[in-house]
Amino acid sequence: MDAKEVEVTAIKKKVVAVNSKLPKQDHWLPLSNLDLCIVRPLDFSLFFCYNKPTCKDNSTCVAMVEVLKKALEEALVPSYTLSSEVVLNSMGDPKLLCNKRGVDFIEAFADTELQKLNLFKPDETIGCKLVPKKLNGVLAIQV
Repeated sequence: MDAKEVEVTAIKKKVVAVNSKLPKQDHWLPLSNLDLCIVRPLDFSLFFCYNKPTCKDNSTCVAMVEVLKKALEEALVPSYTLSSEVVLNSMGDPKLLCNKRGVDFIEAFADTELQKLNLFKPDETIGCKLVPKKLNGVLAIQV
């Protein structure tokens, strides 16, 4: 099976913001020297596979996703830089704009059997379908 045969359907897209009572205070953080030395942006992607849920009424699945969103809101409070975005400053250098933008949270569905995928060569079998594409944000999540 190759990447063209794997179908992933996005059901919902939402930005999960930081759950904080503090006022929004935008500020800039410089990237580290190591970040600046890397020729092209280096992304790390992880995906986890689970058994297909046996939700008969779909409310259990919806509740599970809502718990994940709520936990993400709480986790972003001490790790607020994960809800930032990378922006070029006036000199053209990338900086981290800490603006509580939030994290892209995508609910998606892939109806395929794991044994049909060659996970030793993910670029050939799944491409970028199981991991969301980040534009300017630091973190994106797809469940």
